[in-house]
This record gives sequence, C-alpha cells and structure tokens, in this order.
Amino acid sequence: MRAEEFSKNILGVDPQIRFAGIMEKSGHLYAGGMREGKEEYLRGRSPEISFAQTAYVVDLRKMFSSELGELKYVVYAHDKVKLFSIVVKDHILVFSAESTADIEDLTKKVLVKADLSLYPPANIVNNEKKEILRNLHESGMSEDIIAEQLDLDLNMVKMLIQQM
Repeated sequence: MRAEEFSKNILGVDPQIRFAGIMEKSGHLYAGGMREGKEEYLRGRSPEISFAQTAYVVDLRKMFSSELGELKYVVYAHDKVKLFSIVVKDHILVFSAESTADIEDLTKKVLVKADLSLYPPANIVNNEKKEILRNLHESGMSEDIIAEQLDLDLNMVKMLIQQM
C-alpha cells in the first residue's frame, strides 16, 4: 500500500483524527494529510520540528526495550490536540486527534489499521525520489551518502536499490 493511501486510511478510522502521516525514523514525512475543514495548529517550520522531535523520542525510548518491552506508541496530550506516534515496522505513524479523543480506544482502532503492510519499500518513496536515488546510485555514489542526501534510512536505500 502506498504511503499516501495508508495515511488516508488512517484518517478514515475515526472522525476525531485530524491529521495522519507516515514518516521515516529520521523524521522525514513521506506522506500525510489533514482532514478537510480542520485548522492547522502548527505552521511554518513547526511541523518539521515536531516530526524530528518525534523520531528522536521514539529512537531514545528504544534504549529501554530490554527492561520495558517493545515501544508501542507515544502520546502527547495538549489543550487543543493529542499527538500520537506509533511504530509501524521501520516507520512511524504520526497522527493527531481532537483533545477529547479517548487515547486507548483510538490507539486500538488505529493499530488494527496500521497492521496493513507498507511494503515493499518502493510503495513508500515517491517516484521523484526513486529516480534521484537511481541516478545517484548509477553515478557510483555510496549507499551511505545516498541515504544522507535523500534523508532516507540506509536499509531503505539498500532495499530500493535491490528492487531496481
């Protein structure tokens, strides 16, 4: 399933969901969308900073997995909105919901939908980025540098190269 379609499916889980997106663990948002008619609270560079922070927090929490078990999700509850981050395979599903949303109920609904496969990786990365990756790879650039240039996980770059 393509990342854009995946995000739309998450919006369809519950009318209280305001935004849904899927991002790389580096904080790069592959795809996402806001429910029509909803006000965006974060503007300018704020969403980008929020995604980067989410990726960082999720990564930091992994250090406690041996003692606490696997991280399922992180929720920030603000006055205006609740922000959710759910680890889905090698990605992070991010979504926001109305402040009145029930965290446990909504998370259960979304986790069922999130079990849908996002793979193969070619379905996640848009065609423009895949073409750039192909050109960089054919020019002899290393996979590490390609990953850095395109803000992709190294394993994702390797999988995409294998699919070419």
